[in-house]
Amino acid sequence: MPLFKPEHRQLLKVLHPAREEEVSEVLSGLAAFMEEKISPLSPRFDSLAEKITSARKSLLENGICLIPYPSRYGGLELPFSAYTTAIELAGAADASVALSVAIHNTVADGIFLFGSEAQKKTYLPGIISGKKLASFSLTEPASGSDAKAVRTTARRVGREYVLNGTKMFITNAGEADLYFVLSATEKGPTSFIVEKSAPGLEFGEDLPKLGMRGSRTSEVRLTDCRTSAENLVGREGEGFEQVKTMLNSSRIVMGALCVGVAQVAYEKAVTYSKERRAFGGRISDFQLTREKIADMVTGISAARLLCLYASRLKEMGLEFSSEASQAKVFATETSVRVCDQAIQIFGGLGYTSEDVHRHWRDARLLTIGEGTSEVLRMLIASRELAKSL
Repeated sequence: MPLFKPEHRQLLKVLHPAREEEVSEVLSGLAAFMEEKISPLSPRFDSLAEKITSARKSLLENGICLIPYPSRYGGLELPFSAYTTAIELAGAADASVALSVAIHNTVADGIFLFGSEAQKKTYLPGIISGKKLASFSLTEPASGSDAKAVRTTARRVGREYVLNGTKMFITNAGEADLYFVLSATEKGPTSFIVEKSAPGLEFGEDLPKLGMRGSRTSEVRLTDCRTSAENLVGREGEGFEQVKTMLNSSRIVMGALCVGVAQVAYEKAVTYSKERRAFGGRISDFQLTREKIADMVTGISAARLLCLYASRLKEMGLEFSSEASQAKVFATETSVRVCDQAIQIFGGLGYTSEDVHRHWRDARLLTIGEGTSEVLRMLIASRELAKSL
């Protein structure tokens, strides 16, 4: 089944009629690559029979992260919604590869939005082209969504900052060439770029996970870790607002990733329902099966539209934090439901075959990561209650 579908083309006509052909060419090229080089390996990534390293590098080199950035840094200057769709396609090809790439690009987004021109010229071309791998090091053992409670410290010593602390559940840890680290200073949370070669930077063992097994997740340990003062992002005390903005964009992307996971689980369930016979007929002819299929595809379509709507607001420079949170909550929870229904349609095979239930296991993470559904509902409600009705 092709990853880039007629419904994607139709949405591009609606969102970007003047650039539809240009965007379609990029996305169809990426989809063709992923269909050939990533999708067939996805079960092997899940079983840990093969690492995602080569597939991720090839996808980055094929330009998935070039999409939303200006040409002066080597980007394609295409709409952010095109990148959102690209991550959806990647999520359908393999969720672990898509997650690793999405987190990598969150760092690129942070440097592009808040870095100095020198930092952009130094780091952005390498990150978005795939020559360098990046990691967003935010979560700590005692603070995840509560970024203001960061306990990692940074102290200025001459022309360097000395960082001490531990980051937990960090994607790409140990593999990445550079780390976007939130630390506490006297002026408040502050962001730093820390290169892998920095003295005092160490990594824990890869953590076993329910899903997203192909992506590496571990601790990042900073023990008197030194980074140049030139690697301070923005100014001291600005880190919390920077991270909030980065997470808003990332939440859209994580929602889109889950749309891709739901799409592939849905397609497998539909195919199986046409093949499986019971009580003298195909189970796709049963009314309850048809009800499941209708609910699944409706949820996927709605989740996709929420993600693209939030993307369009970002492109236009409008406020989108609530919409990003809505998109992530709805898309991730819809994906879990769709994958659960896919297991139900497959029956016993759905529970025993990892190629079916791995999609549920992958989707389950993203109701937690990048802001739990509970925290995001609090954010959405706060925005709504602050409005003058």
